[in-house]
Amino acid sequence: MSNNSTSKSGTQIVRALLLLVGAMMVAYAISDHPFYGGEPGFGRLQVLVTVVGVGLAICVLLPAQISGRILLLTVTGLVMLAVAEIAGEIVLGPRYRPIYQFDDRLIFKFIPSRRSVMTRNPRKGGETVAHRINSAGFRGDELLLAGEMTRVVVYGDSFIHAFYSPQEETFVAQLGRLLADRIDKQVEVVNAGVSSYGPDQIVLKMEDELPKLRPELVIVAIFAGNDYGDLMRNKIFRLAADGALVANRWKLDRNVRVLLELNRQESITLRALRNTLGALRAPPDPQAGAANMDFLLEEAAREYQNFVVERDDIVTNTHVDHYSADVSLTPRSASARYKVALMQAVMRRIGEVAERNDVPFAFLFIPHPLDVADGDAWGRVDRKRFPDYNGRNQIAFLEEMARVLGAPYVSLYDVFRANNANSLYFRDGDDHWNAAGQRLAAEVMADYLLAHGLPHARGTAMRAPAHPKVMR
Repeated sequence: MSNNSTSKSGTQIVRALLLLVGAMMVAYAISDHPFYGGEPGFGRLQVLVTVVGVGLAICVLLPAQISGRILLLTVTGLVMLAVAEIAGEIVLGPRYRPIYQFDDRLIFKFIPSRRSVMTRNPRKGGETVAHRINSAGFRGDELLLAGEMTRVVVYGDSFIHAFYSPQEETFVAQLGRLLADRIDKQVEVVNAGVSSYGPDQIVLKMEDELPKLRPELVIVAIFAGNDYGDLMRNKIFRLAADGALVANRWKLDRNVRVLLELNRQESITLRALRNTLGALRAPPDPQAGAANMDFLLEEAAREYQNFVVERDDIVTNTHVDHYSADVSLTPRSASARYKVALMQAVMRRIGEVAERNDVPFAFLFIPHPLDVADGDAWGRVDRKRFPDYNGRNQIAFLEEMARVLGAPYVSLYDVFRANNANSLYFRDGDDHWNAAGQRLAAEVMADYLLAHGLPHARGTAMRAPAHPKVMR
């Protein structure tokens, strides 16, 4: 009698557990959680989880021996899945987890204490590059205490962040070594670059960080190739009727916001599988490096129409940065003129932020390879069709504004042309500078800074010479 009671009690426990697990699976599917649910809405995976959950509940009607085995298999499978996710997070997380999170001031920013890896295209060496975002949200090692040694902060986009380069090859690291060797004292150069940032995000970042960082020098890098367009896509600032820079009430597109959150929260195994399959399906593009001028001009016109004419404040593009073809090819067009005016207003604000924080600063202007390199790697401009094109157009507007502001600057256009610019950038559609480009830029910048007695003690203003020297 006792054995029968025990057996009956065990059967009831098995059935109760099956009902519980099945109900939890159905509840999870209905919750629309992104871990296995993907984008909002009831998708195929959620249907599958629901079917399995209902199936488990129905299994309570089966004989005790069979339902017990089903429960054991289910629990074992769930435990193995959990172990796989934990192991996957450790092994695959650095490669497939994003390093960005939403920010209501900057649109997006780095996730502190995040490690990541990427593998270069075989034609670019094929190396695996590891990089770290420290607890303060900067690439590199943990920061020292402010005032512990001479500190230089470098702001910029992917050229400065340089996720594609080992730490020691980056412009920031090479500049730090050069300055330390030449002034014979330790220098901490902080990498404040963020991939896909525009100068508008940089100036807000400076406002937030300079009071805490308290550097002896700030360098602001502007990539002439796409930073003009970033100002239009980010929609953080507008120009008032009198040309003054005014804050704009932008709003991130719901789908983009969802994608940012989904990338952080969904199953790492699903992310890895999707990315792997996507890479296998994507055929190589033989024209990857060549610029499609018609497409780029159409994009520039569309962005101008959307932001300036229609006054649409929804941000739909956070990371795809196009070459600013209008500024380069049609500098007298309405879109180009607005971009230039907006860029110059943002540059003025950068100078004001540095002045308020009592820190000397200098600009670094980086040209796009299409404009500075010879050859067909990036395509050619039909000068008959675009008679106003000049390879210096994008850089020239930046240099002009720096002179108006009386701001020190280094322009890399001439020095890159004089040193075989083709050898200073990656190829196959990647317009970033390579290790040689970063090394040359660091040497030129170090020469310029030391010629002006920088970095020096805080409170000593850095002034541009009457006719700032364009480094050649």
